[in-house]
Amino acid sequence: MTEDLVQRDQVIRKEADELLGPKGLRSLLEDYGTPHVTGSYALHLMTWKDLDIYLEQTYLSEESFFSLGGRIASYLAPVKMSFRNERINRTPNLPLGFYWGVYLGDERKGAWKIDIWAVDSQECERQLQFTRRLAASLTPSFRRKILSIKQVCWKDPGYRKAYTSQDIYRAVIEQGVEDFDSFKEQMKSKGVTVG
Repeated sequence: MTEDLVQRDQVIRKEADELLGPKGLRSLLEDYGTPHVTGSYALHLMTWKDLDIYLEQTYLSEESFFSLGGRIASYLAPVKMSFRNERINRTPNLPLGFYWGVYLGDERKGAWKIDIWAVDSQECERQLQFTRRLAASLTPSFRRKILSIKQVCWKDPGYRKAYTSQDIYRAVIEQGVEDFDSFKEQMKSKGVTVG
């Protein structure tokens, strides 16, 4: 099963590479700043089609970000896009910047979901540091455990609402969680229902 999950990560990453492509989404984003693809793509922990991108910009403006949103809509033809202004809202644990959530269909049925955060250089570095620290901590054993837990969790309606991949990463790397059942128990002890 572990080899299947590693292979699944490779297949999804290849599809992501095609989406980003030389004339694809990455090129479009480069017209607005410096894109950094992070999250499960960068960590080789993909179990579903979800891309996390930080768009590093020297000057953030809503007007420019909505221009980008229009171009994304024309290029990808999403079924839904959602906007957040976290420079105003300042939700705990979210980046300080503008956000597009881009849905190319029902992500629970295999369609792409793309999270694009436009952030300044300082916020971008803060977010990238988290990914670098996590990558440095990943052993083959941790990777296998994380992939197997994420594979079960990603279709859970509570995933990304009550808990996220970061909870899974921390549980495995920092608290020694071995499998889905122990992750579920750990989250239950924190008042979070998994599955």
